Amino acid sequence: MSFVKQEQEQEQETGQGPRPSGLVPLVLGAVAVAMIGCLFLPEGFPAWLRFGPVYLVLPVAILAVVLGLLDLRHLRGPQEDEGVARRRARLGVALGTLATALPLAFVWFAAVLLGG
Repeated sequence: MSFVKQEQEQEQETGQGPRPSGLVPLVLGAVAVAMIGCLFLPEGFPAWLRFGPVYLVLPVAILAVVLGLLDLRHLRGPQEDEGVARRRARLGVALGTLATALPLAFVWFAAVLLGG
């Protein structure tokens, strides 16, 4: 029997799926913050590389926040061995929140400057 089948049988016996590791929200939050940095690339880079990722910042950042909060909800309780997963999920939520707040603050600031 393969290792994958053994894991699937154990999950069916216990009634629980795999425990969240917090890695997905962390990666999505870091990618969202990195996409904001694409705006500051030098003009020698192609326009699609400088401005293309900007359109995906908010969806990726919101997804990082939602998945991070879901992971934190699943990791609730006094489990000793899942402190790293909680930290990863919290950091993913923080980076996602930062990547969501920065563009919104920029739009608000631009509206104040141009409107008034």
